[in-house]
Amino acid sequence: MLPEAARLQYLNAMGVSSWLPLPECTLPTGILWQEANDLPLANQADQQRQHQAQPQTGSTESLGNPDAHAMEGEFAPANEPPPLGMSVQQAQAQAAQIRTSLLADSANLDASLAPDAKPLELQSEPLAKTVQTTPKSAAEGERIEPLHLSFSWYSLGVLVVNEVPLQDGAAMTSSLAQLQTAMVNALNLGDKQVMPQAQGEFHWPLVPGLHGDHTRSGAQAALAYQLQKLLREKSVTKVMLLGQRSADLLMPESLVLGTVGKGSHWPEAKVLLTHSLHQLLKIPSNKAEAWSHMQSLLAD
Repeated sequence: MLPEAARLQYLNAMGVSSWLPLPECTLPTGILWQEANDLPLANQADQQRQHQAQPQTGSTESLGNPDAHAMEGEFAPANEPPPLGMSVQQAQAQAAQIRTSLLADSANLDASLAPDAKPLELQSEPLAKTVQTTPKSAAEGERIEPLHLSFSWYSLGVLVVNEVPLQDGAAMTSSLAQLQTAMVNALNLGDKQVMPQAQGEFHWPLVPGLHGDHTRSGAQAALAYQLQKLLREKSVTKVMLLGQRSADLLMPESLVLGTVGKGSHWPEAKVLLTHSLHQLLKIPSNKAEAWSHMQSLLAD
């Protein structure tokens, strides 16, 4: 609740007549009321002293100053007198000082942030150049494209590793399998026709997407492990690498198409590089060239 002096000051500013009860009256009809101006002189003197100590808020100075009304609307609650012990002029001066301080702080903040934007933009270009000129690591230097290989082992001691193009899928079709078996039997290494006894497929990277291992060394290690697991206790005397990418992973030194070399995985076996099965089917003229390459693997 408002103090009595403040309440009277507020009512007087609003143009409302103050009515006070008469404590001396104890009539059965109820309390009698009279205006504040009809009070005894002693009570009027006390009210005058209170009004002099606390000036009214509706003075002509505040009404004639539009800034004062703006500051009162922004920083002080509506329809409230100034704090006790402070005049209207002091309250307005304090509000103006606070507003000026806030505006100055906001201007200083904007001024401090504005110069920093341009240096950051200027620093971004040298940083980008530094990133572009950074040399690639060893792992990035040996990155290879994804590849698919199929491998088959025949009881004659022949291992065939074929490169499967990505657009043709990873599985061996029946036509490819028939062509591969015909090439192995054409070597005339046995008395009867043979079929593959062990087969497998190799996909690299093992985990698809950017998070997989795309390095050449990783592919070589993974392929060597799969072949070692497949060919456990199986002899290999002749190896046919069909497609350049199969030779890139299995031979320490790259072979030229149509040449025979020695591999570290099978030191005693002859390793031949020729066209892949998919190239032989798409370009029939390559079959004659592949047959000429296979002459070095024929039975002695």
